[in-house]
Amino acid sequence: MAGYASRVSSDHVARRVVFLDFDGVLAPIRQWDRYGDLEPACIHVLNEIVTQGGADVVVSSTWRYGKSVAELQALLEAVGFIGSVVDKTPAGHLGANRGEEIAEWLAENSVDGYVIIDDHVAMGELRARLVLTHPGRGLQPADVPRALALLMRPLA
Repeated sequence: MAGYASRVSSDHVARRVVFLDFDGVLAPIRQWDRYGDLEPACIHVLNEIVTQGGADVVVSSTWRYGKSVAELQALLEAVGFIGSVVDKTPAGHLGANRGEEIAEWLAENSVDGYVIIDDHVAMGELRARLVLTHPGRGLQPADVPRALALLMRPLA
């Protein structure tokens, strides 16, 4: 897997990423037995975050399985996404949680800031960078200020 840093310019422009889940974030779950379709209103909120934050997307959702980065980009563009999907997190070892997969990606790629947008709280040591969405509503305009604040926060 080519690293994210190899796909961005070498002059130092701040590199910020949004680790993005789909179900419960971009696709609200309105019934326990049926996962939703991508919701254009949630995509609009994501567009606001990536545009204002100067960020790219790294897909951490299970939707990444069996799909290339280009396919994930096309999937999001079909419902109005205007940003860039630059990578997806690695599939961790059996039993790995999403936080561990994101940590593995961060260990291999240099970024200046990041935010995790997910409807699951299990992010381990990365929880402080999480914008937790309500799975039935997904990403909302009220989530934008926190997401931008986390994106802009310097790494410790």
